[in-house]
Amino acid sequence: RYQKNKPYPKSRFCRGVPDPKIRIFDCGKKRLPCNEFSACVHLVSDEKEQVSSEGLEAARVNANKTMIKLAGKDFFHLRIRVHPYHVLRINKMLTCAGADRLQTGMRGAWGKAGGTAARISIGQVLMSIRTREDKIDAAIEAKWLR
Repeated sequence: RYQKNKPYPKSRFCRGVPDPKIRIFDCGKKRLPCNEFSACVHLVSDEKEQVSSEGLEAARVNANKTMIKLAGKDFFHLRIRVHPYHVLRINKMLTCAGADRLQTGMRGAWGKAGGTAARISIGQVLMSIRTREDKIDAAIEAKWLR
C-alpha cells in the first residue's frame, strides 16, 4: 500500500483505533549475546510504502515457522524492526437494498479508524534474523517469505 497522506498516529484526537494484530516483535533465542549469533540477515524495503499490522504478523509467523523447521528453535533470533503506528481509515458503505437512501456516498467521506500500518521508507530494514554462520541459508529462505 502506498503512502498517500501525512502520518496519522493514534492520539487524544484520534480515538477508537483497533489494536494492531502484531503483538510479538522478537522470536527465538532473544537473550543470547551477539557473539553467539555472528551472522545477520536483513529484509530491506526498496519502496516507500505502508505495511499493515496484519502483514507484519503474517511475515513474522511465516519466518519464525521456516526458521524453526530449517535451523531449529535454538539457533536464531528474529526481530521485526518496524512498528505499526499509522492509523488507516475506511469509509464503510452499505450493501443492502435501499442503501442509496441511507448513505451519502463520497460526501463527508472521512473514514473511521480501521487498522494500523507501519510507514516504511526506501532502504529501511523491516526484519532482522541473527543466526550462526552455518544457518545463513535457512535465514535467507525464511526472509524471502515463500
